[in-house]
Amino acid sequence: MSRIDFARIAADLRRLNGGTVHEQEPMGRHTSYRIGGPARVLVEAASEDGVVRTLEWLKDRGIPFLILGQGTNVLVSDQGVEAVVLSTVHGLKDVAIRGGTMDAGSGVLLTKLSHLAARAGLGGFEFAISIPGTLGGALVMNAGAHGSAMVEVVRSVRVWDPLTGVRTIPATEAEFEYRQSRFQHTPWIALAAMIELYPRDPDEIRDAMHRFMAHRKSTQPVGAQSAGSVFKNPSPLYAGRLIEEIGAKGWRVGDAEVSRVHANFILNLGQAKANDVLGLMRRIRCAVYQRYHVILRPEVRWIGPGEGGASATWENLWYEEGTGLTEPCE
Repeated sequence: MSRIDFARIAADLRRLNGGTVHEQEPMGRHTSYRIGGPARVLVEAASEDGVVRTLEWLKDRGIPFLILGQGTNVLVSDQGVEAVVLSTVHGLKDVAIRGGTMDAGSGVLLTKLSHLAARAGLGGFEFAISIPGTLGGALVMNAGAHGSAMVEVVRSVRVWDPLTGVRTIPATEAEFEYRQSRFQHTPWIALAAMIELYPRDPDEIRDAMHRFMAHRKSTQPVGAQSAGSVFKNPSPLYAGRLIEEIGAKGWRVGDAEVSRVHANFILNLGQAKANDVLGLMRRIRCAVYQRYHVILRPEVRWIGPGEGGASATWENLWYEEGTGLTEPCE
């Protein structure tokens, strides 16, 4: 493969005028972990049109890219990202409320959408008040909390499909499952979604939101530098409980530490590297398997090359069926 001229790509993207273009941009500035080496090029799109034009331009030239929202569910390699990162937090931020529905861009924070729904007297989105991140990330992960999830409220999604362009799909085509969706397995990009809600007394909505936030603050390390839950719950069990039972709270590698509040959170105490977090994840995963014969699968998404330097290499940690990576301990 020929070497990619990212300097020229950056210059061309500036002429395209789809948004602000940065070169060698530290990804730690764009993730809740505050971890990650530089992206060769990062584009902060200014509008949905800017997002789509940039996507089409990159696709036509075969340039590797990835989409980034608030960066709340990712762990970026210390080596950085040999690709164009397209940030949507400024370009996909429109919200329109009509009757019992919200049409919202994928770059809008879930907390903002929860408050907008409450002001409009619309119930059903209270659960999202305690979920950090944007609507786009929530669609990709079918994010949920307090017994509810996106699958229950999303009715349609406007997507960019590299084969057909922008189109709207019903929620059934998104194939939402527990912490999964079709967006994880296809090249579709979620641009916006229609969320269907129901009339509810605003005071009742606010009371529910206060309860949810109080629960989060009492059970999770709110305000810490983390990416939320590190591992998916191996139904019907809970990852946090398994990790706590092996005595992992307080385990450290470098400046990464297993939270003493919730064992399924790994915190960046200030200067943690991606490799520190990976080291803790490996240790936890192995210890849980040795005691319970349960394989924990990461919920946090890995971005960048593997530790060995091979481009697009998934760590053994990110075990998936069909990869041949079956051993939870190295």
